[in-house]
Amino acid sequence: MSKFNSNILKIKLFYLNIIGKIKKNNFIINTNDLNEHLNSILIIFPIEQTQFDVAKYSFRNLLSNSDNQYIYLINNIYYNNSHFMGTTYGFNYFKKRDKIIINNNFYTDNIINKKFDIIIDLNYKFFLDIGMLVNKIQANYKVCLKDDCSDWFYNIQFECDTLEYGYDKINNMLS
Repeated sequence: MSKFNSNILKIKLFYLNIIGKIKKNNFIINTNDLNEHLNSILIIFPIEQTQFDVAKYSFRNLLSNSDNQYIYLINNIYYNNSHFMGTTYGFNYFKKRDKIIINNNFYTDNIINKKFDIIIDLNYKFFLDIGMLVNKIQANYKVCLKDDCSDWFYNIQFECDTLEYGYDKINNMLS
């Protein structure tokens, strides 16, 4: 069943590319001075509970001791239990349909049109709705953990065997 879903996702990506819903990303990456220019950061936290807990723990120092402007996008299930330094927006995940719907305040605050220095997606699995959101938002760097479909949307991808290792790589890049 997983192989079937993967093929459907690839067909959707091909179709979205053909009709122009996915923009071609022509990124120029200069990693020498990466962390000197990272002032506005959008972090998309994982959908699944265990991954969310690992991400929250892995980024605990960064999330509480920073002068950067952080905006967080987290699952509404964890919204009331999460207190981060910065602005937090929520979304709902419908597992049966594999659909993500972002809260209206994200759009009313016009976050979709804001330019970020970096967008970080901490999900271990690729979600098309999150990828489409990342594609719409303008940012110099778009970071994720590597997946088969992540090449379409992200310009920096980390391969990792464990979540902790991948999050450590991202954390090192930010500090």
